Amino acid sequence: MILAASMPVLAQQSRKKSAAKPKAAAAAPAVQFPIEAIRIEGSNLYQEEKIVAITGLRIGEPGDPKRFEEAKDRLVKSAAFGSVAYRYEPGPSGKGFTVTFEVADLDQVYECRFEQIPAEAEIRAHLKKQFPLFEDRIPGSPAFMETYRKAVEAFLGPRTPEGGIAVKMASDKPGELHVLFYSAKAPRVVAEVHFKGNDVMPGTLLQNTIHGVAVGTEFREERFRELLEMGIRPLYEARGRVQVSFGKIVAEPARGVKGLKVTVEVDEGPSYSLGEVKVTGADRFTVDLEKASNLNEGDVANFEEVRAAQDRIHAVMQRYGFMKVTSKVERHIDERRKLVNLRINVTPGPAFVFGKLIIKGIDIHGEHEVNRHWGKKPGDPFDASYPDHFINRLREENIFENLGEKTRAVLTPNEKTGTVDVTLDFKGGEPQKKAPGERVPF
Repeated sequence: MILAASMPVLAQQSRKKSAAKPKAAAAAPAVQFPIEAIRIEGSNLYQEEKIVAITGLRIGEPGDPKRFEEAKDRLVKSAAFGSVAYRYEPGPSGKGFTVTFEVADLDQVYECRFEQIPAEAEIRAHLKKQFPLFEDRIPGSPAFMETYRKAVEAFLGPRTPEGGIAVKMASDKPGELHVLFYSAKAPRVVAEVHFKGNDVMPGTLLQNTIHGVAVGTEFREERFRELLEMGIRPLYEARGRVQVSFGKIVAEPARGVKGLKVTVEVDEGPSYSLGEVKVTGADRFTVDLEKASNLNEGDVANFEEVRAAQDRIHAVMQRYGFMKVTSKVERHIDERRKLVNLRINVTPGPAFVFGKLIIKGIDIHGEHEVNRHWGKKPGDPFDASYPDHFINRLREENIFENLGEKTRAVLTPNEKTGTVDVTLDFKGGEPQKKAPGERVPF
């Protein structure tokens, strides 16, 4: 709606006639009404004052449709909205405008990353200046990504890598997308990896470990750091270097081969020892579990051994029928004393009892012999170690001739009934005749 200007009342013409030729009357200046209010509707991602700033409009300044259209164009060029419209109406006083901009957020905005492109910090600062709503995240639509790609190339100018800048949606983890800007022609496959700053760990060991999972893969720094965490960190943590960190990673074209040479800066950190070790969550069995852990104060904080200790703890709990036992390790680092205090939190889960014995691979005489020696009854607390122990005793006592090495026990827990059925699958062997009443103890 456009306000109509009140026309001034013209003074009455003088009755006195002038002999002079009358002059043409000057055109009255157009009246411009001020902007009284600026409103933003439709955005949940950005602060209203930031959007208003982009329009370039200010309260108290003159307003008109041409200025409002120019303000709308500035919002469109901000590359933050799917659509922009506006309307205007009389302001609160009736002597000015209230202008309202209706914007539609783009819900799918993603983190920006830059690889093999110079001056990343400068690029980000420039994008924030050119696109005031840029907060290291941009819309993932091709049109908006192209807008930002052109802006990056324009800023870099002669520093733009040969072949220009490319942009695409990428992912280091399932379901976690980001917008990746990268050199269009630069090689992106890892050809070799080198380490700097390592002393405790031989470079050849580090290289051999990472080469097996990294060489030949597309280089993405976030993903590469995950490979370091999964492959290299455990090597250090087996030697008490629990604070090892991976600093700057440089990727550059390798010499003599097609691909990237990746150099990783390593801070190995000091060596740590074990402090206090506590097992919680299974109070009835705490003494047995702490003994089974075999982790002692003063030992090197070897987290390979800590993981093995968890396995031993699980084995103890499974001997008591807790087939679904799990555990988590909490680390509490004492920087001053260079100790790692451990709390192993055990979640026992439900206790299971023995269900039934199923025998496969032998005839009815063999089944009779197995049932005769099997020492568990339905309803007994289930000991997960017993089936393998039973098979080993069959071999030791020569109950069956030529008992195959592939003979095995399969455990089938049933959470609804709280029972575990055991299947003994025999490979080879015949029941050996024994004297009447003879029994091998189990």
